[in-house]
Amino acid sequence: MKRLLRLMLPLLVSAGIARAFPPAPHHVLYGTVRDEQGHPLRAGAAEVVLETTGGVVIRANTVDGAEPGVNFALVIPMDAGITGAPYRPTALNPRVPFRIRVRIGQGLFLPIQMRGDFAVLGRPGARTRIDLTLGEDADGDGLPDAWERILAGQAGLGSDLGAVDGAGDADGDGMSNLDEYLAGTYAFDPADGLALRLVRVDSDASVAEFLAVSGRVYEVQSSSDFATWTATPFRVGEAPASGQFRCSDTRVERIRIPAPADGSKPSAFFRVVAR
Repeated sequence: MKRLLRLMLPLLVSAGIARAFPPAPHHVLYGTVRDEQGHPLRAGAAEVVLETTGGVVIRANTVDGAEPGVNFALVIPMDAGITGAPYRPTALNPRVPFRIRVRIGQGLFLPIQMRGDFAVLGRPGARTRIDLTLGEDADGDGLPDAWERILAGQAGLGSDLGAVDGAGDADGDGMSNLDEYLAGTYAFDPADGLALRLVRVDSDASVAEFLAVSGRVYEVQSSSDFATWTATPFRVGEAPASGQFRCSDTRVERIRIPAPADGSKPSAFFRVVAR
């Protein structure tokens, strides 16, 4: 009887709330929250709040330096009660009603855009990136109205929201206006976009440069066929080679992409990605 009692103890229900036992590793929702101008929010500037119709609330403050290109992380226990079944092998899934809001001071805002990969949403020990854009978006093109009005005004187009469309390319540089917003570049100047320019090729590295914007995090990717791209280490100044770089001001940044250590030829193509 004592042996049977010991085996039953892990299945007991405490305070009326069923808990899975043993709990699987937490799932993490993480990413970047940006204001209406596209600037990532600094540490303590906001609180990210996940809420469900069942009353579950999970909170996290914005932070600096958690990892490149990330300023918030929501840790969701597998037995948080979001799915409605404590033994369900997922912490969260797209069919469960939930919303993410951002508190700034006394205001609580619904992001106008949530960009992310939901393929592994809720899996034990996995991570799902969700980037959030704040502001109002009356025309539903993914761009905050305030940013569109400022941009249109600077270009002499008045304050008409229709003058700047998220899918459009106002300066014809190959970047959509939405991508210009996310990268922090000016959508009416083809020389101000995000572009990686090859300066020269040395025996030990390829030297390139691009316009880096304060608060953005950059990753260099390489490819041999324009179809498959992989992150590749690069060096900024005298710093050791790294996979990502966070810019503290706005400037043209020159980088070195080391040649393969085995002496093989490097990939034929490089690109830079901003987060």
